[in-house]
Amino acid sequence: MTTPQHDVRPILEWDCGTAYDFFISYAVLSNPKRFGVRSSWASGMRARLAPKDRNVMDTAVSVLGVPAPWVHEMKAPKNAEQSLNALSNIPAKERLVALTPVPCQEGQIEERQFLLAIAARGAWSAADVEQLAEVRSKRGAKHKFPKREDLERILETWAQAEQFGEDYLVGLRAYYDVFFAEEEKRIASKLEMALRVAMEKADAMRTLDFLEEITQGIRYEDASNMERLTLVPSYWINPLVQTHALGAGHRLLAFGARPANDSLVPGDPVPDALRNSLKALADPTRLRILRYLHHDPMTMAELTKRLRLRMPTVIHHLSALRLAGLVSIHIEGKGKGPGQRYGVRTEGLDASIQSLQAFIRGDRSEREDERAKEDT
Repeated sequence: MTTPQHDVRPILEWDCGTAYDFFISYAVLSNPKRFGVRSSWASGMRARLAPKDRNVMDTAVSVLGVPAPWVHEMKAPKNAEQSLNALSNIPAKERLVALTPVPCQEGQIEERQFLLAIAARGAWSAADVEQLAEVRSKRGAKHKFPKREDLERILETWAQAEQFGEDYLVGLRAYYDVFFAEEEKRIASKLEMALRVAMEKADAMRTLDFLEEITQGIRYEDASNMERLTLVPSYWINPLVQTHALGAGHRLLAFGARPANDSLVPGDPVPDALRNSLKALADPTRLRILRYLHHDPMTMAELTKRLRLRMPTVIHHLSALRLAGLVSIHIEGKGKGPGQRYGVRTEGLDASIQSLQAFIRGDRSEREDERAKEDT
């Protein structure tokens, strides 16, 4: 499915399926703080898995991340069951390679070749840790540099690629049985609705304006380096985004598509968006940040200087505001860096106020639902 765009690059394409959230959901559960999810609930969901299955799922998140490019290449229907069937048709020793994205950049190509050599050897050494660290360093400062134990985990996984392939499929099946089968029923129709709404908006808006709205605050000032962009709705990642390279000039962008009144925790009466916005606004430093950014968008360095705080502290506060949908990010050039500026997302502030008012007032159906729960 392709939407013609005549004003600027990129050409927009679309994909949809619960298989994306099958993998994304466990990544969220394994790092709930980053996504504004209650840690106690996330731990409870992961505890449904046997320790061995939970360990291999955690390893997959650490080593593979979310294999969205692999899901993109799947045949329809792109649901969890189909992804399990597709994986079962791949020999165990080849699953890790199949799920790892084909690299597009020189540093990524070198890393892939190095890891393939580790898989062929079936073993790794201390020297390999240093070499992997050196290869990773060539990918640039914008890539997170893993700790030594993370590098060792990557090497161990590739050295035992066949065993990992067997264990990962078992872990995924267990995760589907104990959690995602029911979750898939809850979110499937909502993802389809989100796709339809997004496609209608894309037809009615300029590309850059549409991308800013669909990503809830990311403004690409220059998208000339992106020729094609495949957009995928995700219930679990809201309001954040994930980007994956699909080839030269082609990227996949998973965007948050959870309705404003929904919560990841089934039956939770307080919507995630409202809870995250109130939490963000309760901090005086974050209120100061919003006040400064309202008058003038700033870079991270400018904001750090204005606040007289350490950069990690400012990053922490901006992450909370981004999670609440209250800041916009203006990206100039080809990506993150000194040109990235932050501003206030006024739509997010308005939505927070409206959501709070609606929640306090409540509607008839909500009151009836609460009475029904009390009766039972």
